[in-house]
Amino acid sequence: MATGLTTVLQVLEQAGFRRLPMPVVVAGASFDFDAALIGTGVSQDLIVVGGLATDPNHLARLLSGLNRSLDRLGSRRPVSLVLLGARPNGAYLARLEAAARVMVLDTSEPTQAAVQEAVAILLPLRLPSAAEATIAPLDEVRERLSSRVTNDHRALIDAASSGPDVVQEVLREYLAAAFGDTDRSESS
Repeated sequence: MATGLTTVLQVLEQAGFRRLPMPVVVAGASFDFDAALIGTGVSQDLIVVGGLATDPNHLARLLSGLNRSLDRLGSRRPVSLVLLGARPNGAYLARLEAAARVMVLDTSEPTQAAVQEAVAILLPLRLPSAAEATIAPLDEVRERLSSRVTNDHRALIDAASSGPDVVQEVLREYLAAAFGDTDRSESS
């Protein structure tokens, strides 16, 4: 197996995709891509990898046939193609994109970082943990305002730590004072 293909498979398997045996069989029809993976858990994507030794026209026909077979089964799985090798010309790329979401790696030997960037839409989002968030959001607002912070800013920031209802009340009072309407703020 080519090292570029191995890199693609490693990145996707680490993200929770499961490799399928080749050829992929759907509704009794066989489809022989360079590799195929299927999403597990939340992801329902069917990912096929091609381009290493596959004739471009044959790859387009394979994708088209795969989609027809999936349609016959009533499958709602989105099909994605990870294409190893040089970026194809516009007409060929358009033909592939009509059959699948296409992610081109522009090389047959991509790095792990290049694969992660190309297939980012398929990968789960990595959110920072609470430990990684070193500055509390309200402290960050105060810091960004720095010397420009006014008493009104301070009142809103302090209110934000108490919740949306308190922020609304502070804003009502601020607007009432700005428009000279003290009766309205007392009756709200």
